[in-house]
Amino acid sequence: MNRRTVLIAAAGAAAAAALPAFAQAAQTSVAVFEAAEPAARAFAQGHTPALAMDGDRVRFARALFREQRPARVLAMTRYADYLILSETAREDGYRTQLVSQADTLFAWTAERVS
Repeated sequence: MNRRTVLIAAAGAAAAAALPAFAQAAQTSVAVFEAAEPAARAFAQGHTPALAMDGDRVRFARALFREQRPARVLAMTRYADYLILSETAREDGYRTQLVSQADTLFAWTAERVS
């Protein structure tokens, strides 16, 4: 592990600590993360359930927000993925909020409002 990886992981942990969603019960929230990023994997540890993003992002987002319909999503993704997932979330009745940025990763939440 190099210095940059350690700094990114630390920044990811700090971003996760800033999320107010930990008061929610685990059954009502889902963590979404970018599996290729060490900081995002660190963010997902301790969250159950946690979904690694894979494949087509639009299909992933539709399956998450239209089919699973969690009350809250906690996410750490790249910005392009944030744009795709947050737009799909808004279409499906969620309010999204960008929480923080750590290098190339963005911590954000989506909360069902309807």
